[in-house]
Amino acid sequence: MSQPPHHSTLGRPVNEGARALRREQILAGARTCFARKGFHAASTAEISAEAKVSVANLYQYFQSKDDLVRALIDEDLAGDLELLGAVEAAGSFREGLEMASRLLTADNDVAQDSRLRLEILAEASRQPAIAAMVKAADDHLVRVLGALIARYQAKGELSDDVAANTAARLIVSLYDGMFCRFAFGVSDTEQLIAAADSFVFQALAAVKAPAHRIV
Repeated sequence: MSQPPHHSTLGRPVNEGARALRREQILAGARTCFARKGFHAASTAEISAEAKVSVANLYQYFQSKDDLVRALIDEDLAGDLELLGAVEAAGSFREGLEMASRLLTADNDVAQDSRLRLEILAEASRQPAIAAMVKAADDHLVRVLGALIARYQAKGELSDDVAANTAARLIVSLYDGMFCRFAFGVSDTEQLIAAADSFVFQALAAVKAPAHRIV
């Protein structure tokens, strides 16, 4: 009986699901090492050790540290879009913001993610190719958020005094700036996020409701 054609995987798991898990494992190791030591100081040997794979195995998935950065940018964009999905699925824009914030802080090391974001931005300032990827991801996020804001404006929940895409870019800038500060070990992370959510909603609300005072 003839055997099905075999495609060499160069040491990678044959199963597609196993390969995807191994790739995630390597990216998690890179995320930790880049946040801990910086992009240039973290070696592929350290990333491999953190991910519990061999250096040769790492190179079967990613040919360079630049490739790891590109994959992390894509991964972060996917995570941000997932959060916007929670906003869209909620009963109101405010409920969606609060749900997204809870999801954001539930299972993540916010300080580590913030340090990694700063590392990626620093690398983008030096490498045009990385800068182009960061800008493309940012533009994609703004477009999706802008479309979501426009839908809530059409429902009458949010004011249309500010164009939806402009509001989206301001929101992304606000949260990006806030999360960069978390890299320095801000202790009241959840309180600041809640305050930002309230601030954004009050700024965009069609009918200005009394603000929830957060001190």
